[in-house]
Amino acid sequence: MAHPQPGWLSHRVVWALVGLHVLALLVGTLIPNAWRTGIVQGLHAPSVVSSWAHFVLFAGMALLLLLRPVAWPVWRVLLAGLVLALLSEGLQFFAIERHPRWLDVGIDMAGVVLAVVLVKGARVCNVRA
Repeated sequence: MAHPQPGWLSHRVVWALVGLHVLALLVGTLIPNAWRTGIVQGLHAPSVVSSWAHFVLFAGMALLLLLRPVAWPVWRVLLAGLVLALLSEGLQFFAIERHPRWLDVGIDMAGVVLAVVLVKGARVCNVRA
């Protein structure tokens, strides 16, 4: 049985939210390391806050793309997540004192995979109910 989508969640709203996620990702990726460190210290946050932010951003984007009204297939969401993760790491070559890491690509993809598991797991549970 299909679940109705909320009235406010139109294609335009979904793509605007995805765009905001990408913008936040790109701004965070391209700021110099000293600025990033200053922001983290100013917030009195642990140094891993950047990794968690990436995880949450990628999970959020994947959820938006997996759910209605967009409802991309899993393979497309995984591919888009991987391309964006590689792009965001590659852009760090152009940021002052920033360096790409494969670990960060893994963290980004873990967020995407979590979204896939949540969506697919919810669908499996609804089918059995």
